[in-house]
Amino acid sequence: MTQARRRTVLKGLWGASALLPMAMASAPGRAMAQADQPASPAQAAPAAPQGPAPKQWTDPKTGRRILRISDQEGSGVLYFYRQAYTPEGDVMVLKSPAGIAAVRLNDWSTTLLVKGKENELLFMLRNTREAVYAVTDAGDGEAAERPKTIYAIHVDTKKVRKLARIPSGGISGANADDTLLLGSVTYGAKPLQPRDAASIEKFGKAEYAALGPDGKPLNFAKAKGVRMLERWASRVPAELFTLDIRTGQRTVLYTTEEWIGHAQFSPTDPKLIRFCMEGPWHRVDRIKLIQADGTSLRSVHTRTMNMEIWGHEFFSQDGKWLWYDLQTPRGQVFWVAGLELATGKRVWKRVEQNDWGVHFNIAPDNKTFASDGGDFDMVAHAPDGKWISLLQAETIVDAELDSYNDKLVTIEQFRSTRLVDMSAHDYRLEPNLRFTPDGKWLVFASNMHGANHVYAVEAHAPAAKAGI
Repeated sequence: MTQARRRTVLKGLWGASALLPMAMASAPGRAMAQADQPASPAQAAPAAPQGPAPKQWTDPKTGRRILRISDQEGSGVLYFYRQAYTPEGDVMVLKSPAGIAAVRLNDWSTTLLVKGKENELLFMLRNTREAVYAVTDAGDGEAAERPKTIYAIHVDTKKVRKLARIPSGGISGANADDTLLLGSVTYGAKPLQPRDAASIEKFGKAEYAALGPDGKPLNFAKAKGVRMLERWASRVPAELFTLDIRTGQRTVLYTTEEWIGHAQFSPTDPKLIRFCMEGPWHRVDRIKLIQADGTSLRSVHTRTMNMEIWGHEFFSQDGKWLWYDLQTPRGQVFWVAGLELATGKRVWKRVEQNDWGVHFNIAPDNKTFASDGGDFDMVAHAPDGKWISLLQAETIVDAELDSYNDKLVTIEQFRSTRLVDMSAHDYRLEPNLRFTPDGKWLVFASNMHGANHVYAVEAHAPAAKAGI
């Protein structure tokens, strides 16, 4: 799309999507905003739960044991692909209202590592037992526009060391040998939505609110689409960069006026980076790969039909595959698509509508996947999609394996096993599920009991009930 066309799109949006008062983002406002698209009867939420969240229980619909890991209401997890475990796989870090907490996976006990909500948990390093976090300088304007200091704290000794200082932007990862930090910065971008303390506290981000062409409030998913389109259409300078932890040298790898997001190093190749072009997925060439010296920029996927979308990309844990949510077209046919990085081989695993998730993730066996589900307003419009599910690939019916050509896409299909009933969960909070290092549990965030908490569900224990 040309810059002139983007400006035309942006002007049209300004006229049609004036911000609603943030009071509309309250619970009554949420119901009003969704009045133009009622939820499916199958998705009707149960009555609000009473009392504190249970410490553990067995899901009556799936037979799976679920534990509440977090001690404090308002706790949360890292974004689904960010490293959350020590190299030994015995400790996980999470966010809490008190600060940054460490969880011992052998007994799920928690301890406070860093006191204070101002400490932003970023990720774990891959070769040391250190959690990386950022502290943003006080001041006016958005946090992304202010200087911040990056620290690492040892989960056992609590010894803190300073890693870097940046004038603006953010750090999203470290490479496989912990020598480089990866970050991005945008100059002059407006936030997707004015900051609203209540919605950030509840969902980890500001609420989305917008009006449709008829002047009526849009539901959450549609309002988010409007805001994403506005942000994408307003071109501003952006950079992808690395910081050498030893020397402090800052190297710009890529400059653009597109919207950079989801920058991450490979978990095993210290020179390989993937990032994305953010915006409405049907308008962008989303996933990119680049080397840490700024060379070999390439796209991961090529669109072949209108409204084909792909995104929410993540590496397999051995770093050999890059996986992503693919829809051909949007909201109709769902896949978890994979690219084998060394060979170029592609595998697409078919996902049923009710098994689609906001995010997918992969187990340490690099074969088993999981989905965290989604509500009826989301892209799959699934009538019964509010589940955390285990996904295991099977060969398609009538496949003739000895005739397969690796230059063509290999098609498989997922068989799902439901683990957690998420019918009481508000998907404005993303569950951001991940497997534990031993593959036995799935950790996720949920507000199913009212307050935000972190939970773990048995991933491979036999279910007490069949037919789920």
